Amino acid sequence: MMVAESYETLYGPILADIEREMRAVRQEQVEVAPMLWDIIDYQFGWDLPPNQGDQFKNITGKKIRPLLMALVAQAITGDYHHVLPAGAALELLHNFTLIHDDVMDKSLERRHRPAVWTRWGADQAVNAGDALYALANLANARLFKHGIPAEKVVDVWRAMSQVCLWTAEGQILDMGFETRETVTTGEYITMITHKSARLIEAAAYIGAVLSTNDQAVIDGYRHFALNVGIAFQVHDDYLGVWGDETQTGKSATSDIREKKKAYPLLAALEHASDDERTTLRHLYAQKTLSDDDIQHVLAIFDRFGAAAQTDTIAQQYFKTAMASLDKTGIQNDTQALIRRYAMFLIRRAY
Repeated sequence: MMVAESYETLYGPILADIEREMRAVRQEQVEVAPMLWDIIDYQFGWDLPPNQGDQFKNITGKKIRPLLMALVAQAITGDYHHVLPAGAALELLHNFTLIHDDVMDKSLERRHRPAVWTRWGADQAVNAGDALYALANLANARLFKHGIPAEKVVDVWRAMSQVCLWTAEGQILDMGFETRETVTTGEYITMITHKSARLIEAAAYIGAVLSTNDQAVIDGYRHFALNVGIAFQVHDDYLGVWGDETQTGKSATSDIREKKKAYPLLAALEHASDDERTTLRHLYAQKTLSDDDIQHVLAIFDRFGAAAQTDTIAQQYFKTAMASLDKTGIQNDTQALIRRYAMFLIRRAY
């Protein structure tokens, strides 16, 4: 298993450059409402003193999306600095969705500390999320400093606007699933594709489109990222039930407590007996789940191998992703790093 230290060792310089670009976008702004910038600094861990080590890394996040964008650009051209503004923009967009998601889900924690809305209230959290959306657009404007043609910059803006729309659709589906008795596997895949995988797909697409005009290469990276993004979310569902909360930064079994129609539940409903299926539906129909209820759900999951089935579906999408990566025809050291990146996404413990 690739651990966090290996992730930092392999990708540390790129992650540091992404961090600097994000801070540069933030520092360009004139502060009128100090609370807004307090919230933004808090979301990214910029409120902490320097040299906080693992604490800072836990709070700032893995930056998997801008990292993939940079890796794709480097695999194609040998450099990634020309995509840093777009990478910063995508990470800002991602955090805009996280802040809003925490408000809607009433999640109390994000990255090992209280979620933004628990400190500043839901209304101000929504304002801060909206501000991050605007800040992302300003970050993309910095692409012109790297000599990126206007038509390419417009393509980046279009791609990010599209992915925001898809993410909103995915979130609406996800929230709707919470009150539905039956959700099919196909509906589940559609939901996570839009809510999670499309952001990862956008990262690879933008990294490629800013680095080449070869449509076959662009499509190869895009299809790779979409499928690895689905595998990533399925694995995230695994962590939401069986993850170590000291690693994930959120409460263990959080997906059960929030009654999410995540893959482990769907797998159990597909393979359980009629009696166990009825029990699961009864438990999930309750307004809240007690600790005993959660243990009952876990016992049913264990009896029908939900953990193994969740891992299997993640591996299937991972294999499809790797086949698409091969179709790019690129073979170099950075391509090998992309392979290791993909392995990290589906084997991580946090």
